[in-house]
Amino acid sequence: MVWQQEHRLIYEDFLEKYQIVIWCLFSLFLALSSRLFYLQVVRGGYYRDLSEQQRTHVILERAPRGIIYDVAGRVIVGNQTTFVALFYPFSQSKIPTKELMEEVKKILPLKNLSASIALGWRTGKVVQLSDKLDRQEMFKLQEQRLAFPGISVVKEERREYKFPEADSHLTGYLSEVTQDELDDLSDEGYKTGDWIGRSGIEQSYNTYLRGQDGGWQIEVDAYGHQTRLVRHIVPKTGNSLHMTIDEKLQEVASEGLAQSSTGRGAVVAIDPRSGAVRAFVSAPGFDPNSSLTKDFAKYVLDKEKKLPLFDRAVQGLYAPGSTFKIVTFSAALAEGGVSPELAYYCPGSFTLGNKTFSCWNKKGHGQMTLIPALANSCDVYFYQLGLKIGPKLMHKYAKDFGLGEKTGIEMPFEKKGLIPEPGWKLKKMNEPWHPGDTVNMAIGQGPLWITPVQMAVFIAAAANGGTVYQPYIVDSVVTPGGEKLYQAAVNKKGEVKMTEDVWKLLHAGLEEVVINGTGHGCYFSNLKVAGKTGTAQNPHGQDHAWFVAYAPADNPELAIAVIVENGGHGGTAALPIARKMFEAYFQLNEPAKKAVQEEIPED
Repeated sequence: MVWQQEHRLIYEDFLEKYQIVIWCLFSLFLALSSRLFYLQVVRGGYYRDLSEQQRTHVILERAPRGIIYDVAGRVIVGNQTTFVALFYPFSQSKIPTKELMEEVKKILPLKNLSASIALGWRTGKVVQLSDKLDRQEMFKLQEQRLAFPGISVVKEERREYKFPEADSHLTGYLSEVTQDELDDLSDEGYKTGDWIGRSGIEQSYNTYLRGQDGGWQIEVDAYGHQTRLVRHIVPKTGNSLHMTIDEKLQEVASEGLAQSSTGRGAVVAIDPRSGAVRAFVSAPGFDPNSSLTKDFAKYVLDKEKKLPLFDRAVQGLYAPGSTFKIVTFSAALAEGGVSPELAYYCPGSFTLGNKTFSCWNKKGHGQMTLIPALANSCDVYFYQLGLKIGPKLMHKYAKDFGLGEKTGIEMPFEKKGLIPEPGWKLKKMNEPWHPGDTVNMAIGQGPLWITPVQMAVFIAAAANGGTVYQPYIVDSVVTPGGEKLYQAAVNKKGEVKMTEDVWKLLHAGLEEVVINGTGHGCYFSNLKVAGKTGTAQNPHGQDHAWFVAYAPADNPELAIAVIVENGGHGGTAALPIARKMFEAYFQLNEPAKKAVQEEIPED
């Protein structure tokens, strides 16, 4: 019947709609379940962290870097606690409003606050707003954290350099790690805003000096107000360095260079018994305390062209001048077939072919033998001595003494220098070696380039009888708990092999330089000093002044190399600095001997 067929059709229509509703509900359930699974399982960690970040706040506490001590235990570099305000531009989607800036200024009344934040926003870089917050400012900023998005406060142990001018090149300085460096250093735990050593010991021992950061995890309410301290992660202080440096000698050397005629130069002092460095100064210096401030820009820009960031002790290349006569003297006696009685006459000049080479003493020294020629630094004598023994022998002994080679000192950017020989000139300049080249080489002129630290190693080897030690500055590295991580070892790099008789003659000659020669200004009645003055010609200006010396002459404890850039004569410009250092080291107080110009010449 029709009505029975209609009932069946209505029922089938009902089932069809019912199935649709069921499928819709199932699909909705499946979608909700999938979303819930995604939020709780797949992205659960992220949202838990996000929720935790909104509920808690972490104040970063940077780990203090290790302390640096001198040989007597004096603190050379320490730390000072400070709070720093930073702006993180990537923590918000739009630049802060003017109204917000006014609110921030109520807490941080800084002149360039708006400009600094705008700069950070434009460049996408973290900007330091204040490098020295007081505690009240710090806590106010933390309470208003939600109102001031992007502004964060970190606790820092700011580096404090106790003797900035004297130690600047020795210790080096810090600067913020760059974004490019983070790509390579992130595996080592570096993050935005971290510091890294840029020169000196801070760079060479950066891994040891770094600590591990900590901080405070603080719970806040919905308004950003602090409610309780959740936990405090104590930062781990970096390891301490104990150096071989004597800070008293550093101060004397720095003061001496500062008072010199040009204020530019370097001093390196070494214990000839081990290679331990007692002084390492380059002038002019800079203030590493300002390295994290805008004031450091004046050293980088260097408008006065004094190169304050240039470490002359390991990077400066200079002709050795008459200090090289020690090499010529040694080579002649050891292998040149020369006796100390060999005599040459000095009329004040020497003619070779069609060229005349002058002696510094225009009147001439007259008849000279080897030791008096060294004591009076007679150029004419050493011209002829150099021609007699030849350039190859001088080159050999210069290399044996460690000249023209990196010393291996643990300072960055050390230069190698150059000691030429005939093959070098032919290869480099496509010219043969001429006798005139030998004449110049014999007195330390021409293309000879050495660093002050090489010169210190050189005179130390002359003092101790031929052992060339690798100089070192850090004696040990110690953890905050007192465990020794590193202990320096005395490293013998080479040896100058000469007979005992030759060494006695060399030492006697260097003593005579101070007793009756060009180095008489460093004479003491109760301390035997041996040394050599030097004046290195400079094609770009006034001559450079050298003085190298060691004492006591019969049992050396301290060897010193001093150079004063454009200082003129070594006996008047460089020698007084070494004298003051000997006075400080051996606790002497004796007026300097004033030599008569005509009787005690200045080389």
